[in-house]
Amino acid sequence: MAQPKEKDEQLPGVKEDHFALNFEAGFQKVGFVVLFTILLCAVGGLFSDGYFSSAKKINDVGTLIIHYDRFGRLQTEFTLHFAVKNRQADKYVFSLGDDFTDHFQPGVISPQPDRMYSRGKTLFLEYNGVKTKGDFSVWMYVTPTVPGKTIVTVGVNGEPGLSFWQFIYP
Repeated sequence: MAQPKEKDEQLPGVKEDHFALNFEAGFQKVGFVVLFTILLCAVGGLFSDGYFSSAKKINDVGTLIIHYDRFGRLQTEFTLHFAVKNRQADKYVFSLGDDFTDHFQPGVISPQPDRMYSRGKTLFLEYNGVKTKGDFSVWMYVTPTVPGKTIVTVGVNGEPGLSFWQFIYP
């Protein structure tokens, strides 16, 4: 019968570095945790649509509600939804200010405004002859053009504005 070989005996031409082997094994364990964390963040919406990303804000008087995503990607279109609650008016003028005109490219707006114009750094959407007796909603598709944190202020008919932040990944 053959005798077992000693532990220190190595294969010819193979030089093992125990430090490198231990480092690789540790890195694989940490890498798995990092990748799993990134996966959970993506599923949760940290990078775009999802639980952590979807947000809703209401102004102080409770008439304006905004649905938006806190996180987005550069050059990837997403939706802003504005809703005016329990207000009867023949005319609505939405204003979008702060970083909006510098950091976003507006796309499809539904319903289309009767008039759209800007003054300085504020974009205005004007709806005339609104026949709605209660709530009025506007969906706006926008494309971010600048990465980083942006702050947008939205108002309607001169009421107190509502500010929210978004972070756009490159």
